[in-house]
Amino acid sequence: MKKSIIIICIFLTMECVSQNYGHLGGNYQINHQIFEEYGETNEQRAAYTSSYLNLIYNYKNLTIGNRMELYRNPIDGFLEYEGYGIANSFIQYKNKLADITIGNFYEEFGSGLILKTYYDPNLGIDNSIGGVKIKSSPFKGVYITTLIGKQRSHWKEKSVDESTFSWSSNEYSNGLIKALNTDISINEIMLKKWNTKINTGFSFVTKKEEDSHPRYILPENVGAFNGRLNISKKNVSISVDYAGKINDPSSDNNYIYQNGNALILTSNYSQKGFGVSFGLKRIQNMSFRSERNASFQDLHINYITPFTKQQAYALATIYPYPSQPNGEMGSQIDIFYTIPKKTKLGGKYGTSLNINFANVFNIDQTLPKGIEQLNERATIGYNSNFLKLGPDKLFQELNIEIIKKVNKNFKLIGTYINLQNNDKLLTSQDIMPGGTYEYIEANIFILESILKNSKYLTLPLIGKTKPVIRSEIQHLSTKQHFGNWAMGLIELKLSKLFLSVQDLYNYGNDEKPHYYSMSAGYNKGASRLAVTYGKQRKGLFCVGGVCREVPASSGLTISLTTSF
Repeated sequence: MKKSIIIICIFLTMECVSQNYGHLGGNYQINHQIFEEYGETNEQRAAYTSSYLNLIYNYKNLTIGNRMELYRNPIDGFLEYEGYGIANSFIQYKNKLADITIGNFYEEFGSGLILKTYYDPNLGIDNSIGGVKIKSSPFKGVYITTLIGKQRSHWKEKSVDESTFSWSSNEYSNGLIKALNTDISINEIMLKKWNTKINTGFSFVTKKEEDSHPRYILPENVGAFNGRLNISKKNVSISVDYAGKINDPSSDNNYIYQNGNALILTSNYSQKGFGVSFGLKRIQNMSFRSERNASFQDLHINYITPFTKQQAYALATIYPYPSQPNGEMGSQIDIFYTIPKKTKLGGKYGTSLNINFANVFNIDQTLPKGIEQLNERATIGYNSNFLKLGPDKLFQELNIEIIKKVNKNFKLIGTYINLQNNDKLLTSQDIMPGGTYEYIEANIFILESILKNSKYLTLPLIGKTKPVIRSEIQHLSTKQHFGNWAMGLIELKLSKLFLSVQDLYNYGNDEKPHYYSMSAGYNKGASRLAVTYGKQRKGLFCVGGVCREVPASSGLTISLTTSF
């Protein structure tokens, strides 16, 4: 029946478009991975295919959207998505008075401290809310959002006699989410002539989940609130973001009855050739899910903003920091400075210097009276001094980057990274059999070069097109974990074609493994075809402090993306 309805909707949409009743657009992606080896035991397994198709139809004030997803023989971390079906569908109507969405939608209040839902297929995250969302502006300067619904988890579990690869429907959380957000622009209401811009916002989110625990009396309604303020004038800005949450015993916090709170302070200053930003963060017991027993990346209602640099270089991503919603205190400072042109240090084109420093500690925890150990189940768990750092450093990182344009065609980027990762407490890294989690200290050196538009790069097979050649040399040294690494990459880019070869060599490991890869791709218009053959190391893949474990594998991957 569901298939018939979808087919009818598609034909009706095509008919409407053919009669000039609106516009149909979207995008499509398919990934196919053929394995030579998989997992630590190098097991043989079937090829993995994942795909999605987004269709968006617009007609006047009306928008209709659908996203179909397909997962065939999924890898670890995506096993619940085996099958195919409509993962996201919505109808949206928007006019001057209101913006109403019915179906699956994504939303973020402020920085996400108490609500952020989003889609990231690489992390296996799709925590959309299925329900109703209404946005309105009763008068200029005041913007209100209300919503109600349940979060999408994955496909519904299939019966024993059903094939795992079959038509699937969404599984939604048991918890019901209700939320209200108000953003206020003070300058639009009363201070219209002020040079200082003042914006504030207030949010409230509740989740209702039945108490079915056999031993504990758990709150069925958990509420969280958030207030924020941003003040900016010319090149200076200051932001304050505070959130609180009532006690929410769950598998994340070992079922303690501790209230949660979060505070983020940020400030920025910039002028020509110089900029600095500084931030402080304190998080306490802020894991917030629509089901108290959910795990990994499933059913998160909120999002904890990371206060560490988001790395892109391969060796710099080996020891990432995953956000700790149960407790962390951190700071970060970024300094950007451009040494002026035509000076001894700046040279003809100027030189850019970027410095980033970040560190994170756990929070102060002391034993309350009558409790034998910290975080003991069915108790308050601990007492905490809000202004006091915890005794243990969880993570620290210093990044120094120098960007030097040698001439109009050649640029060098040099980076030094010193990091400390307390994996004794984070326990996020893979360890050898019989090994233990360690406090990891590492130094990373990176040199990247970019050569383009040079007359010496003209190749006979491609006519007048001048390629861009990019290279990377990286080295990571550490006495802990798997020891030293070296990495090399060379990449050739043409107008529509790119080729790259790289190798990560873990020569500090007794087994001295190589993780090589060769890639080629072709772009035409809004379409892109990429082919990669190589070996993937086991480890954490992180985006914005949110991580998932990637299994070791080797083989061929083909990816096609297009939009229309």
